[in-house]
Amino acid sequence: MSDLDPALLADAPPGRAPVSPTLQRVIAAARRMNRALVHVDPATDAPEMAADFEDLAERLEALGTMEVRQTELNRRTRNPATGSMNPIAPPITVDIVDNIVVSTVSFSEAYQGPPGTVHGGWVAALLDETMGRTRLLVDNNVVTGSLHVRYVAPTPINTDLVGRAWIVDRQTKKMIVHGEIRAGETVTATAEGVFVYIARERFVSLGNTDNPEVGP
Repeated sequence: MSDLDPALLADAPPGRAPVSPTLQRVIAAARRMNRALVHVDPATDAPEMAADFEDLAERLEALGTMEVRQTELNRRTRNPATGSMNPIAPPITVDIVDNIVVSTVSFSEAYQGPPGTVHGGWVAALLDETMGRTRLLVDNNVVTGSLHVRYVAPTPINTDLVGRAWIVDRQTKKMIVHGEIRAGETVTATAEGVFVYIARERFVSLGNTDNPEVGP
């Protein structure tokens, strides 16, 4: 078995629920399967494997005890871009260095768009997530108001990528953030985004269909 994702093995970051060692193994294996499926001919007949996957899905569903609207600590582990409990999230680390948010990630073949390159939607997702993390610099929740992405060069798969984001303007109700992705010394994408401040009570109620008056 390959090494587990270092982000899963590390102590849970502040503000995120810890993941048990056995679930760390589940997530790591699920990511391996996502990547492995890229290399399987779509015409392959695999009835026994299909049955195994169906059995695993049923067993996993039986473990579920939480509703969709979860506590904040648990919800963060489900983030599709950075969630330690979400197998579609690529292994990623996020740090803050000198008021700059720095994300480090490598996208496998499972995230491929054009040959050998990361799908543009995931490039935008990495920028949005990295830029959104600048909220930690202002101690406020935010939602993305707009995101303008410029694809400068192909973003390669299976390559260490570094995303960087910093605030260029703070206003009363929003902030303007710049972001970029680099593969080595090459800038592959840049972005300018507007991130709107939102009260925590309203933020955690977004998408609450039981109370349609509470929302963005």
